[in-house]
Amino acid sequence: MTHHETSTLPPLRRWLAAATAPLIAFTCVPLVARADRDAPRPSRPVLKRTGPVAPSAPAAAPSRSGRLLFEENLGQHAGPVRYKMFGGSVFLTDRAEACMLVEAGREPLWRPTGKAAENPRWKTLPASRPVYRALRMQPVERETGRPVPPAASEGMVRSPIALSYCKGDRSQWRSRVPLYREVVYHQVYPGIDLVYYPKDERLTYDFRVAPGADPSAIRLHFEGADRLALDSEGNLQCLVGGQTVVMQKPTLYQEVAGERRIVPGRFALTGNDVAFEVGDYDRNLALVIDPVLPFYSTYFGGNQDEEAVGVAVGSIYNRNALTAGTVFSSQDTIPVFIAGTTHSTSFPVPVGSGPNANNLITVPDVDIFVARFEFRADGTVPANIPDVGPARRFAPWDAFTNGGEPDFTYDDRGAERGLAAVVIYGGSGDDVCTGVSINAGQSTTEQVDGTYFRPATGPVLVGYTTSTNFPTGRSGLGSGSATTFQSTFGGGFTDAFAMLLPFCLDVGADNISTDPIAYSTYLGGSGNDLAWACAAEQGANRFQFVLGGETDGNLPTGSASGSPFDSTYGGGDADGFLARFNPELNSSAAQRRYVTYFGGNGYDAVTGISDFSSSGPRVGVTGITGSDPEADFIDAGSNSVTSAVSGAARNGDFDAFVAMFTGNTGPSREFSMYLGGNNDDWGMGIYARRRVISGNPRYVVHVAGLTDSTTTGFGVPMSGHLSTANKGGIDAFVTQISWDGNDTARTVQYFGYLGTTGDDEAYALATSEQPGPGNSIVYVGGISNGTTAFTPVGIGSGLPNFANDLLYPASGSTIPVSRGFLARIPAVSETGVGLPVSLDNLVNVGGRTFATGAQPIQRVLSVAPYLVAPASENQGVLFFTGSTNANNVLPTTSDIPPAPYNVFQNTRANNTSDRKDAYLGSVRLTP
Repeated sequence: MTHHETSTLPPLRRWLAAATAPLIAFTCVPLVARADRDAPRPSRPVLKRTGPVAPSAPAAAPSRSGRLLFEENLGQHAGPVRYKMFGGSVFLTDRAEACMLVEAGREPLWRPTGKAAENPRWKTLPASRPVYRALRMQPVERETGRPVPPAASEGMVRSPIALSYCKGDRSQWRSRVPLYREVVYHQVYPGIDLVYYPKDERLTYDFRVAPGADPSAIRLHFEGADRLALDSEGNLQCLVGGQTVVMQKPTLYQEVAGERRIVPGRFALTGNDVAFEVGDYDRNLALVIDPVLPFYSTYFGGNQDEEAVGVAVGSIYNRNALTAGTVFSSQDTIPVFIAGTTHSTSFPVPVGSGPNANNLITVPDVDIFVARFEFRADGTVPANIPDVGPARRFAPWDAFTNGGEPDFTYDDRGAERGLAAVVIYGGSGDDVCTGVSINAGQSTTEQVDGTYFRPATGPVLVGYTTSTNFPTGRSGLGSGSATTFQSTFGGGFTDAFAMLLPFCLDVGADNISTDPIAYSTYLGGSGNDLAWACAAEQGANRFQFVLGGETDGNLPTGSASGSPFDSTYGGGDADGFLARFNPELNSSAAQRRYVTYFGGNGYDAVTGISDFSSSGPRVGVTGITGSDPEADFIDAGSNSVTSAVSGAARNGDFDAFVAMFTGNTGPSREFSMYLGGNNDDWGMGIYARRRVISGNPRYVVHVAGLTDSTTTGFGVPMSGHLSTANKGGIDAFVTQISWDGNDTARTVQYFGYLGTTGDDEAYALATSEQPGPGNSIVYVGGISNGTTAFTPVGIGSGLPNFANDLLYPASGSTIPVSRGFLARIPAVSETGVGLPVSLDNLVNVGGRTFATGAQPIQRVLSVAPYLVAPASENQGVLFFTGSTNANNVLPTTSDIPPAPYNVFQNTRANNTSDRKDAYLGSVRLTP
């Protein structure tokens, strides 16, 4: 049973409103300001000695952020590290020092050359890596200046999130890395503890001075700073490589009968050493010295480019299942996986200390992240949602938004604000995720920890890697042997990779895989090979998957039986390729069901793929081609569909293409065609299905992408955002193609331009597959650039915290020059019922505010619907993901009514930089 076939499942208690939560960034954000290195030092303020300290207001509990956590070092980091900020670039060592990385520049990541560099998908991936300077704050002895001895430490208040590392050699893999809310170093100085913890979304630290202890013993040495200075307000300025890192002046206080009494105090600076001057206080009571480190941090938000490229929704399941037979009965939990790419910082040893204190530090590699969120779905649809009906099928914010209605929320049974598990994958090079898919109909289960049961397998991931030690292998499938198709790097600069992950994403779980991978393989030859897209086979007890991408030759083509469609490289800058794997089979030759080239004499790439079964396995692909017609690619004999925008001849320098293959091995092509107008066109997303109508097999294929063609479209309105005309520059396009084997109904039913006067690009496409002749509703996501935003369609003003759009804050007229977008297009039958097709819904996605000087970047790169009742055609949740550098993509508590959104992270951590964070969002789908 797939997630499209869940009419017997209990409906959601509360539909998700657009609960966008910025996600996935693995670095901290310094509060920095450009400064003149030779600026004069301001005079120090006078520390006023006071009499008895007057009581202040009752002490308020520190703000303990649920998103800023510390991971214990179990060997995943260098030896001196005790704790690392989860997703950040602050390291705490055995001597209680904090090592903070400050960005000093960027260096480019690998990119192809020639026509291959023009693939629009490169715009959605990180283009550079940071170069850092290390700033170390070291507790030292007052008399000698030597670092204090190692101190006993402990993490406090453990988080339920399961964190694992699967990087490089297996001996370095770590499971269930503990995550804590604060770290305490005991007796750093006699009677003085040092505590690191989050406060108001920032990392801070306290020196907690016991009664009778001497705070004058505290001295902090700053290594890696070019110069320290105190400003006129007493804040500490650390000049590091042309940037000024500001550490706020300390707050000193004592707790007296539940009240916080302020104690006068300030920094005392000598060279690169800092002490604390303390005014009068009661030495019979404890004293707290509370400066604030200049770093934001949270797992989902940091100071580097983090890209979530894919979202996949698994099968709803019973989270309390104690037997295998109850996993898919009484279902109450929706698992949502997101995957993408992150910069993984590691401790700068030996650089960054001693004589190398001011050396530049390059982040060693780029890694892959996968995260599993869980949503509860165990109730009924509320009947009193205001002003929502057929004309408003995207219903973002309302009173039932997550956190505003307790009956529907993120699932925190073993998770934290919905986040249940995270795994970091990679090797010693750069590892980039480009696509994710999941078998949402999987019926195989696994037992975890000898107690409860879960679905067995999770998502399929693909991408490319420069690592020669990328994690490969197999566990818990077939005979249980570790055999995989290609366990070693093939050569060139990049290899493609493909991975099937266990549902739990946990190295130590007693599940189908005792590793955090069920199956992983390279796919590459002596050239450069990249995978752009994947699709998991759907259905019970199925583990196969397909992937597509590009290669510049020497790919290990072949088939487990028969011949691959094309085993000869076509030439040009790259050929597309198509591959199918079955990781359950026990030999590498059998696991490769087939690997085939698909391209011609120019640049070709498969960028979208769809897998389905109908009288056997079938695969639909789309992509980019600059090749001329030929028999093994597209020509007059390839059964193409002829229209004003399709056929057997290429129209522009680049055209999109569409092709359909059948067969588990030895694939055969059923049809292939160019798709595009009079200029350049690029196919990005595809969904295909096949049905038998009156005894005749028929394919229905939806494709989305981007185009700068001006050929007149058809089957859509003459005007509006979705219309027959290009609005200017690059427009997104959406098309529906019908093809049958009897050559009686081969037609492009509609081809529409979706855009504004700026550049608009569609990267994501999904459908809600319907039974019968109604075909599928289409969901499209992408990027819209320019000064004119989309005018929302199908959204009204009756919902709180909402201004006819998904741009936040809701108030204000600011239109960011880059926005994500979501669109919904109704179903068109194969007989043409529903033409001309128009938009049901269209919304902009993103924020209105950005860091000063930042170029707004906001993207929707993947969409995935979860449908509860397909018979109603559009009821459930549409999840979407991408990247943004907006400061806020959620309504705030200042909105009326306020927005109590209980999400994992409701603001971008890095609000002083133009680096991007990833996010996860959703809109409720109504009938």
